[in-house]
Amino acid sequence: MVVKSLESAGIDHVFLVPGKLIYPLLDAIDESPSIRGIVGAHETGSAFMADGYARASRKFGVCAGISGPGTMNFVPGMAAAQADRIPMLYIAGAISSTAEGKGAFQDATSGGIFESGVVRGLMTNVVELKSRENVQAELRRATDGLNWMRRARSFISIPVDVQRQDVHPGPQIARQPYVQHAFNTGEVPPDRTALDALCNLYLLQSKKVAFLIGSRGNDAEAAKALLEVAEKFQVPVATTLAGKGAFPEGHKLALGIYGFSSHSRATNVISSDELDALVVFGSDLNQRDSMNWSRKLADGKDLLVFDDSFDNPPMGHIAQRSIFSGIGGSFRLLARMNTGAHDEFQKVLERRRAWVTGVNRIPLYDSQFEDFAASASSDNESIYPGAVIKRLCQLLPGDSNVVVDSGAHRIFMAHYWLSSGMGNYFSSNALAPMGWAIAAGIGVKLAAPERPCVVVTGDGCMMMHGTEIQTAARYGIKVIYVVLNNSAHGAIHIDAMRGGLVSEQFTRLPRHSWTAFASSLGVAARVVNGIDELDEVLSEASRYDGPFLIEVMTGVFPAPNRYYSEAGACS
Repeated sequence: MVVKSLESAGIDHVFLVPGKLIYPLLDAIDESPSIRGIVGAHETGSAFMADGYARASRKFGVCAGISGPGTMNFVPGMAAAQADRIPMLYIAGAISSTAEGKGAFQDATSGGIFESGVVRGLMTNVVELKSRENVQAELRRATDGLNWMRRARSFISIPVDVQRQDVHPGPQIARQPYVQHAFNTGEVPPDRTALDALCNLYLLQSKKVAFLIGSRGNDAEAAKALLEVAEKFQVPVATTLAGKGAFPEGHKLALGIYGFSSHSRATNVISSDELDALVVFGSDLNQRDSMNWSRKLADGKDLLVFDDSFDNPPMGHIAQRSIFSGIGGSFRLLARMNTGAHDEFQKVLERRRAWVTGVNRIPLYDSQFEDFAASASSDNESIYPGAVIKRLCQLLPGDSNVVVDSGAHRIFMAHYWLSSGMGNYFSSNALAPMGWAIAAGIGVKLAAPERPCVVVTGDGCMMMHGTEIQTAARYGIKVIYVVLNNSAHGAIHIDAMRGGLVSEQFTRLPRHSWTAFASSLGVAARVVNGIDELDEVLSEASRYDGPFLIEVMTGVFPAPNRYYSEAGACS
């Protein structure tokens, strides 16, 4: 019954770590004609894999493990998914219901460690299934909100003795709440009245308008409609880091990133008093996405926030209320807007194009940092990370799914990787746990096997969850891992370099050989000591039928713009 409910939702992968308390569930997965079980090295890794799968498939992620230690190991993954509002289902096999409260081994019930109380703050629904009679109703309660409209997360605990019991499907088993019907489109509808007003007051008028796209506007379908809208109204587009991937950054209307590791063009335009209106889609304008809650976001301009979050975004620092409107639906409605009835619209477009031409004269990158980058690349024995990212951007196919970890490489990727705007840039943004991408990349690849998948990570991240590359090797999952090895916790070391905010003794790491580590786990690997070697090694990795790790020997360099400290400053 449990596995059939997942089959009806179109789920084809469950990420798990086996244990005696889920043997019946494992048997059901093994017998399923459509669901494949992927065994991870660690429950946290399995949770990260399911997270990546959910983001790339636009379904919900599923992971399974035993109660007690298994669930406690899920918690970091639960927290990352909750922070980014990723729909997830966590299934835990509990001790027999007859053994509760007796000091049973690995008792996670209220008589033991009370795990449901531990995870409740990270879940939308917590279900403790105690009877086979309730399985149908409880499964629906746990799964009905697991979509990209409500973005719920559910935890369900099933005692092993209940798992073994036969359940005879009732007449309602055919109900499939996950399928999109005419009355259930699977997304929040747009606010037509508000969008009409947006057009009449701003987009159809000779006003300087820019868009800022956040995480909830960052998926492949929304990205297509956004591009059409931007070109139709000639509106320049910036993204937050969480929204990176929603718009092609090589486009003439692209402003780049605003906020964490932002681009000069985006910061200049959005912070300018010349802008009449900034329209934000799908962002809660948190600390990093708002340049440390900068007042320049709203000063001297109208700030309009369209969002479809069912949660209350933390936007108390902004006076304006947000407009509840489906992001993808809003873009599609704007794309269909009839502009032919507005006689002056062509003149509006001419004026806006002239403004955009001026905007394009603002460099995407800050020249003083580019001069430093050029000298750093030639004078230093270690490879400059920005040079690696630029070369990767040149060499990798534009439709590649790119999965980025947390650390110094995250800063350089945000700045130098030019997204193709296909909703194909993945990163854990709000919580940003190190090592997330190593595992999440496996889920991303399994959700979209037809696309190349590249994980960009660092040596600090590898020390945390690097073992999960053996999962890719075990199942022959073709992921290219690019490890920027700078022998440091790089983002922290940047702070050590920037005014001695922390002692270097806390940031330096040994120069481990991740190539040797990968080889020991059955992953093909090569080391890159010079930037020109990257072409040949990446070509070899692309041809290889399985996971491939490329270790690039980089150094620690300052952040490549002046806005890094502003966007992430501690308050």
